[in-house]
Amino acid sequence: MDHTVEILQANPLVSEIETANSTDQAILKVINSNPDIILFDYPSKGRAEKELIEFVKTKLTETTLVLVSRTKEHAAFAIQNGIFKYLLKPILKDELLKIINTVFEAKQTNNQSRIDQMIERTTEEARLRLPTTKGYFMLNPDELIFCKAAGFYTELYLTRDRNELSSQFLLKFEEMLSQFNFLRVSRSHLINQRFIRKIYRNANIIVLSADGKEYEIKGGKTHIRNLSKLDTE
Repeated sequence: MDHTVEILQANPLVSEIETANSTDQAILKVINSNPDIILFDYPSKGRAEKELIEFVKTKLTETTLVLVSRTKEHAAFAIQNGIFKYLLKPILKDELLKIINTVFEAKQTNNQSRIDQMIERTTEEARLRLPTTKGYFMLNPDELIFCKAAGFYTELYLTRDRNELSSQFLLKFEEMLSQFNFLRVSRSHLINQRFIRKIYRNANIIVLSADGKEYEIKGGKTHIRNLSKLDTE
């Protein structure tokens, strides 16, 4: 379990970790913490195994229960109890991270269905609710200099030398921000055109500038040609 805790602690999507020595202790912690994921060690210790599973299935419908076992022979128990996520011991980092990312993406999708992606719009400005690894933050698109793809996440570079890490893919930001003069200039970068200061066509480099700081972005040849009208070398 220590190895599993280390994997969880290293993941920016995981904000809090609780452990329990038995199902009796676990059900009390689950009631108080309302977790996104529960790693259920089976065969389990304690007498509240059925109660814990039933409580999660009926009361915590958005919580993902993952059966952890040393053998695939316990898969039947998992399926019979409506548990469809399964990990074998020793837990592999990639397998656990895959489950974490799947659960987090599903949670973000559910949250997005409950609220409008754009929750405020006035004549003065448009403010967006953007998901981060810690929750959400409100943003005026004019404060966002560029977005950079980083694996399962997107790094957000903001004015006043601020940074945020979002759990959404860059494609989602492209769809959301295209109306605010943002442009995809490569597979990994989405830029706010208002911050463009220089374009080096020969090197396919775009220089963005904000608050006295410059950012060099490597762009695709086609995008550089389209942007060349905005500036010259």
